[in-house]
Amino acid sequence: MSRALILMPLIAATLSGCGTASGKFPSLSRRPFEGGTPIEAPIVAPVPVASSLPDTYASKVAALTDRHARAAADYAAKLPGARKVASAAAGAAIGSEAWVNAHVVVSRLDHARADSVAALGALDNIVASRFDAEAKGAFPSFIALLTPVQADIARDVAAQNAEIQRLSVLIGL
Repeated sequence: MSRALILMPLIAATLSGCGTASGKFPSLSRRPFEGGTPIEAPIVAPVPVASSLPDTYASKVAALTDRHARAAADYAAKLPGARKVASAAAGAAIGSEAWVNAHVVVSRLDHARADSVAALGALDNIVASRFDAEAKGAFPSFIALLTPVQADIARDVAAQNAEIQRLSVLIGL
């Protein structure tokens, strides 16, 4: 019992700080966004979209597409021979004639697609610059006209990368 008498004033003094009425406390009333009214996104005017590329961009895109087409044709022409030489070199000793020949042929195949990679890089730069310009208010938007071309070339380059990787693994690069 004596312990309880000693602890009671200590407990009372500790809890007295919790019951103060002074100070600012946040309101427990509903805030405006907690009501039943749904929050609506601001209405934004539609961005004007171009129906065709401006002449300067159209000529650049056409030149890049042609560059890619020539490189893709060169790559496609060299691919069957590269596959044949790489298959023949599969399992060949490192440094053997078959192994060296396969590396040379795969290197030539990789070089044949260099213009496709360069065309994709240039097209990526054009798209990025248009994104920047449109973010700063340049309109009309014609990114939607550029991205399908970019996607087609990117798909071709990715397929070329995958095939060169497959051939490199086959010959033990």
